Amino acid sequence: MTVIVQEARRDVRIVVGKSVKSGGYPWGEPTTQWEAIAKAKGCSLKEKLRASISFVVFVMLLPVGLEAQTASPAAPAPAQPSVYGSGVQTPLRYEGEAAPVNQLALSMGASTFYNDNILQRNSQRLSDEAVSFESHLTLSRQTENLTISFDYLPYFLLYRQVTQFDRLNHNADLNLTYRLSSHFNLGLHDTFSYQNGVFQSLTGQQIMSGLGSPTALNQTVFPYTTRTLSNWSGLDLTYVKSQRTSVTLTGGYNQQKFRNQGVAGQPLYNSRGVSGGFQYQYRVTEHSSFGLLLLHQDSTFGGGEVFGNNLRFQTESAAVSVGSRLSPTVTVTMFGGAQYVRTIGQSAAGAGIAGQVQPSGGGSITKQVRKTALDLSARRTVADGNGLYTLVISTTAGLGLRRRLMGRWEAHWHGDVARADTSQFASGKTDALSGVFGLDRPLSSGATLHVSYETMHQLSRGTLPILADFDRNQVTIGIDYQLKAIPLGR
Repeated sequence: MTVIVQEARRDVRIVVGKSVKSGGYPWGEPTTQWEAIAKAKGCSLKEKLRASISFVVFVMLLPVGLEAQTASPAAPAPAQPSVYGSGVQTPLRYEGEAAPVNQLALSMGASTFYNDNILQRNSQRLSDEAVSFESHLTLSRQTENLTISFDYLPYFLLYRQVTQFDRLNHNADLNLTYRLSSHFNLGLHDTFSYQNGVFQSLTGQQIMSGLGSPTALNQTVFPYTTRTLSNWSGLDLTYVKSQRTSVTLTGGYNQQKFRNQGVAGQPLYNSRGVSGGFQYQYRVTEHSSFGLLLLHQDSTFGGGEVFGNNLRFQTESAAVSVGSRLSPTVTVTMFGGAQYVRTIGQSAAGAGIAGQVQPSGGGSITKQVRKTALDLSARRTVADGNGLYTLVISTTAGLGLRRRLMGRWEAHWHGDVARADTSQFASGKTDALSGVFGLDRPLSSGATLHVSYETMHQLSRGTLPILADFDRNQVTIGIDYQLKAIPLGR
C-alpha cells in the first residue's frame, strides 16, 4: 500500500507493505515476506522472533525520510447532533477536545499479553502468551469542498504456542465527503477488516459515541472462527435545500467471510448484502433535529446448515428520530419505528418463513465535561447474526467511559451486553457480555504506556454447537510511540 502526499514541491511517499494474493479473498491471504518466513515449515521460535524484529524495524524506519513538524490546530466539535440513520459516530472526547485536521500522522506500538482461552472454546481451553507489533497511519484533510479521513492499522501477532494465529491483521477505515455544488454533497465510506481470532489491537481502538449505522455489520456476538474478513461500504448523495432541510439517498454493500469454522457439519454463515435508503432531516431549532428514515436491505446467507444453507432476507424499515443538544455538554438521540422481514428461500425444515413485522427503537446519551466523557446507548433492531445465525433480533446496551486521573493517568472502560434472538425466524438464542478496562499514561518523547484487562462471555441455547459458548480473559501491557505529524496545509 502506498500513500503519496504532495506539499510545496515536496513528495512524501510511504510504502506500508506488499501483499501476496492467494485464496478466495479480495485482498488475498494477508501474507507478507516476514509472515512467510515465520510460517516456514519447521521454523524455530528464534527464527520467528528474527522475522518479527525485521518487520518492526521496517515499520520504525518508515518515517525516517519524513521531516518532523507540528500538527495543525484542531477543529472545533460540531454543535448540531445527528439523527438516527446518518451513521455518524465520533470518538468519545472530553469537553473542548477535538480531533486534529489537515495532517498525516504515523505511530508505532508493541505490546505483550496473556490470554486464558486463545482458541475461544471452553471444551478445548488453551492459554498462551503473545506479542503484538503494530503501526497506525492516519490521514485527515479538510478544505472548502473536501473532507477526508483515513485510518489504517496493521498489526502482527506472534504467539508462544498457537502458531496458527501468527499472522498479519488489517483494519482500515475511509470517510470522504465532497461538495459538488452549493446544494449537493457526495459521501463515501468504507470499513475493511481481516482478523485472525478475536484479539483486539491495543492502540488505535477508540471508544465511539452515538448510534451506529442501521446497515453496519453486527459485532456484538462472537463466532467460533479463526479468521474473519468483513467489508462494509456505502455511497450517499445529499441535497441541502436550506439551512434547515436536507434529503439524502443512500446505497450500501457489505460482506463477511469466515475460515476454519470449527467442527465438520457446523459451518458458519458467510453473508453479503445490499441496501438502499431515503432520509429526510429537518432542523427544528438551533440545537434539535428531526429525521425520517426509509430503508431497504437485501441479505443473502450461505454455507451454514443449522438454519438452512442458502437463505435470502429482505427487510423494509421505517423509523423516526430526534437528535438534541440539551446543554453544551449533553447530547441525546432517540429513534423508533418498525421493520418488516420477508424470507426468500428455505429453512432447515424445508418450509419458507412468512413475513412479519418487528418493532425497533433505541437511543443514546453523551455527556462530555473537562475530566469525564460518558456515552450510554441501547437499541433493538433486526440485524445479521455475525456468522452464528442468519437474521436475528439484536438487543444491545453499551457504556463507554473516559476519566482523567491524577498524575497524567487516564482510565477508560467500555462494555456491551447483547442478545441475538432467532426465535421469530428459527430456533436459537445467544447472550454475550464483553468489557475492557484500561489505563493510559503519556511518557516522554511522544510515547504512551497502556495497561488493559478484557473479558468476554457468551452462552447459547437452541441448535448451535457447544463451540459457540466460551469465556475469555486477557491482560495486556504495551507502549506506543506517536511521531510528529506532517501538516497538509489549511
